[in-house]
Amino acid sequence: MRTDIVAGAVLLAVTGVFWMQRDYTSRTSGNFPDMVLLVIAVLGIVIIVQGIRKGDKDRKPREVDPRMLGAACGLMLVWGTLMGLIGFTISGVIAFVVMALLIRRGRPTARALLTDSAIGAVVVVGVFLVFTRVLLVPLPVSTLIGM
Repeated sequence: MRTDIVAGAVLLAVTGVFWMQRDYTSRTSGNFPDMVLLVIAVLGIVIIVQGIRKGDKDRKPREVDPRMLGAACGLMLVWGTLMGLIGFTISGVIAFVVMALLIRRGRPTARALLTDSAIGAVVVVGVFLVFTRVLLVPLPVSTLIGM
């Protein structure tokens, strides 16, 4: 299975899940999220089409390991579950580091683990601050420590 076709299909699946979960308080409050979902769906379709059309003769396409795909899907389910218990920031950093470990080839070094953790913390806290402070969108907060 080609990675770009799988990535496009995952984008379409995630978009479909979010599309089915839409529930807006007013008619206009969902305009921007709907537009973002449509753009993501179109990009997913473009990625799939390019994956089908692209026949690079020099490069053998990378195969997707079904175990890795299953592990990534399982991680997303666990992250969604943990988000309600320990909040977006903590669960996001954990999910980021675990995904980085899944992607990394070979045995990770302590330096690589620290780097992944630092990058994960910066990215997740940055996203949290943008959503909660700029866009005023509430994200799940830890019921255990209030963060």
